[in-house]
Amino acid sequence: MKKTICTLLFGCLLFSLWAQTPTKAPDEKSDTALAALIINRYLSYVDFTPTLKDSVLSVVTYVVDREHTEDTMTIYHWYAKNRQLRIEMWQNGELQEGFYSDGKEFFRMFRPNVRDWVIVSQDNFYDYTIPHDIRGALYDWRSKGAEARYAGQYNYNGQDVDRVFVTCPEVFDRYYFFETKTGLLFMVTEQDHLYGDDKKGKNARKVDWRAWHEFTPFNGFLLPSIESYQVNQNQIVFIYRHYRTVPYDPTLFNQDYHKK
Repeated sequence: MKKTICTLLFGCLLFSLWAQTPTKAPDEKSDTALAALIINRYLSYVDFTPTLKDSVLSVVTYVVDREHTEDTMTIYHWYAKNRQLRIEMWQNGELQEGFYSDGKEFFRMFRPNVRDWVIVSQDNFYDYTIPHDIRGALYDWRSKGAEARYAGQYNYNGQDVDRVFVTCPEVFDRYYFFETKTGLLFMVTEQDHLYGDDKKGKNARKVDWRAWHEFTPFNGFLLPSIESYQVNQNQIVFIYRHYRTVPYDPTLFNQDYHKK
């Protein structure tokens, strides 16, 4: 497994980077071209789309609250070419939330209050599923209306680090930290504003920080396998991902069955 800075320096790095993050956006003259270069270099590691020809990428994710491990959630993802997608979130033996689409005709969402799948618009489907994409918030960032500026480089315990400032509609402004040598993302910190405004967006949910600890080589790519994030200044959640490819099955993307 490819280990990032954060794996080796987990405890001190989280809080040192949090303390060093500027509270204001960088100058408008910051290099937007360099920011795009850094982001796209990272996306070249994690965008597995070119490999999805006659198979499905199947991902099992465990979301574990450090203080309440009994509340572990298991999330199943299935990705296929042409934007075919299925996501199911299971907890305590029940489906809590779900989505599936064949990318053309079927756009469905599981509503736990009625315990059934319902039709949603294509736009709403992608709004709901974007936050759950394992490639992260930077995937397809330009089409989401995001803007990026290079926010400087510094040396952390002998490692060169690049920092990129990103604004995006309905998402808190963020600083992304990348290893200069490898180009891998290892940390995100969120600010208290959107587009430099203190007003919070209706869909925004703030985290203190998010860290990427390990990436797993998979079919020529490096996909995130261990992550963590902190909310409410003290609640830490760990994310563990496991990857495999399975034969293509169209019913994954056009039927309401459940996967346990």
